Amino acid sequence: MNTNHALPDANTRVATRANSAANTPLRSVFSRRSFFKTLAAAGAGAVFAPSILSARNPNSKLQIAVIGVGGRGGENIRELVAETKGSEKFFAFCDVNANTLRAQAKRYKVEHLFADYRELLEKQAGALDAVLVATLDHTHGIIACEAMKRGLHCYCEKPLARSVWENRQLALYARQNKKLCTQTGTQVRSWGSAHYYRGIEMLRSGAIGAPDDIEEVHVWCRGSYVPRKDPDGSAPVPAGLNYDLWLGPTPFRPFHPLWLSYSKYGFWHSGCGWITGMGPHTIDLAWTALNLAPPTQIEVDGPPPHPLYNRDNQHVVFTHPRPNGKTLKLHWYDGNRRPQGIAPERIDARADAGVLFVGKDGNLQIHYGYNKLLPAKKFAGQAVAPRLYAPSVGHHKQWLDAIKAGKPSQCECGFEYAAPYTEAITLAAQMHATGTKRLAWDAAALKTDSPLVNARLKPEFRDNWKFPEIAG
Repeated sequence: MNTNHALPDANTRVATRANSAANTPLRSVFSRRSFFKTLAAAGAGAVFAPSILSARNPNSKLQIAVIGVGGRGGENIRELVAETKGSEKFFAFCDVNANTLRAQAKRYKVEHLFADYRELLEKQAGALDAVLVATLDHTHGIIACEAMKRGLHCYCEKPLARSVWENRQLALYARQNKKLCTQTGTQVRSWGSAHYYRGIEMLRSGAIGAPDDIEEVHVWCRGSYVPRKDPDGSAPVPAGLNYDLWLGPTPFRPFHPLWLSYSKYGFWHSGCGWITGMGPHTIDLAWTALNLAPPTQIEVDGPPPHPLYNRDNQHVVFTHPRPNGKTLKLHWYDGNRRPQGIAPERIDARADAGVLFVGKDGNLQIHYGYNKLLPAKKFAGQAVAPRLYAPSVGHHKQWLDAIKAGKPSQCECGFEYAAPYTEAITLAAQMHATGTKRLAWDAAALKTDSPLVNARLKPEFRDNWKFPEIAG
């Protein structure tokens, strides 16, 4: 095995993103290999449909199914159409809300409609090339793994899954069939403003010091999925909603309108809170830029846990080993929590969200709409890093181009890469749920030193909802 864990040479990717067929992804070789080194033997148990193994005409339309077509699903559909200029075909739509399904099918002229993804895949998998999963978090894992089991390329909204075990299953499916093109829905990577990659160019140029010497990263994001008041009682299921399918593999609970509110991502039965809602976007940047391996220790400081949802105002510290023998502390803050102890001129504390890299020669702060070197006076007038990356073709188009080219490596946020950091942030959520303040994490063995958290690594599945498990 190659044991060179140095940062990838950015010059190998100069201007390649304009030509997606030649694109080499910016991903963590070290973390991926460490994550899977004990799982190599699991491939014998995987069974895949043969449909993707044959060569296809790269100019032909891809047949795509979208599962979950309202909310984030609707946004994904619009983004995909805009990026591809409508060049591909939506073959089938699936949604548990009949009203949403009909409206979206009419708008995009889709004929094959389903309420149950299992029926869709059973009847139409042979006609499909790819599946886009944009349901709620609690059904991401089971749907995406079932699609990949049938040999279908898969795009899945973030977080990949709401449990550590399901994230691992997604990564295993992607690893065990190298011809599958997978992409995680962290679209900020591909925004036209290019702050994500511009920040990496600045960081890797040594503008704030050697990247290997960075020992602190601070990530904060204002927001919350905490409901204004706790749910009380139950209510009739709205017309058009198949509530049993909405619950999917999770244990039954009486319907309440809050299950469909903005807070739905914070309730334990359908999500894990703000850290898994926004963390994949922001923590992803640190993992990519610094080539991080999974953390070995996680600490959580926050309010007492709530039985129904993840509270905000938390400070989480992930301790990552570095190839040079040092460690890196990655801090996450939500609610009203913000980084402390940083000199005012080295942080823009006015920003509602940011990713702050603390270097020996200065700091670099990045988020969706900006990147800046701090202190501002020190860097005023200085030349910044040269631009190395051409504009992105778009997050969805990158995935579709990879499918047509038969090159999964073109997907910069494939499941193998994204699963380890999603596992880490999901662990932090489960620590809060159990009131666990600190734990040691052994990613290769898929276990912690906390019996309470270990009991929550794999969720309970309802009868008749069989997860397509791969042993590993």
